[in-house]
Order: sequence, then structure tokens, then C-alpha cells
Amino acid sequence: MGKQQDYRLTAAEIVDLAHKATTALDKRRLLRLAEKWLDLADRSERQAAQPQAQIGEHPLVRKTFGGSQPEKEVGQPALRRARGR
Repeated sequence: MGKQQDYRLTAAEIVDLAHKATTALDKRRLLRLAEKWLDLADRSERQAAQPQAQIGEHPLVRKTFGGSQPEKEVGQPALRRARGR
């Protein structure tokens, strides 16, 4: 089961708790909390759908190494060379 499904199940459990709550304030708070879990599930799903950038494309890597470097060059040895160690 993925993170998104876990988040949605947590939201469903909180909605069940909200139905059992005895005060209107508790119900509102629990429903808001369930909403936050659903928002997290949606955000996590959108993020998972985005293509992941290669480390060489990160702005700090480009700044440090001057342009796009092959993956094998980006790592601890390359960082030590860039720092002059």
C-alpha cells in the first residue's frame, strides 16, 4: 500500500471519529484534520507523478560544477575536488 492510500485511510478513520464525537467543536476539528490528511494525499500523489530531476540538473550542483555534469562525476569525490581537498 502506498503513502497516498495510507493518508486516505487515516482521513477515513478520522471522519469515523468525527461521527462519534459528542460536541460540534470536536467534530469540526476532526473534520478539518481529515481534510488535511486528504490534502497531504493529493499533494503526495501530484509529487509522485512529477518526473524526478537528475542531481546534475539541480541549481546548486550546476553552480558548484559549472554546467551539467554526468552523474558519475557528482558525488563525494567530485565535491572534494570542487572544494580543493
